[in-house]
Amino acid sequence: RAATPRALRLMEVDGESFVPGEDVAVAVIVSHTDATHTGTARALVDLDDLPTTSTAEVILFGRISGTTAIRRLQ
Repeated sequence: RAATPRALRLMEVDGESFVPGEDVAVAVIVSHTDATHTGTARALVDLDDLPTTSTAEVILFGRISGTTAIRRLQ
């Protein structure tokens, strides 16, 4: 009998003013993403991957520009 797959609980987090194409860190570091050609970064965060002690905030950090975007996960 196959297990029923769990439903994903995703939340999109975005920020602006990144250098087009730069590497953007996603913290609580669960993944990385790249900025688009317009300098916008986007990440999908699986809420079930976050530690239960999390502050419910995510940071997008541009590795070249130093641009930082902090978003609450609510």
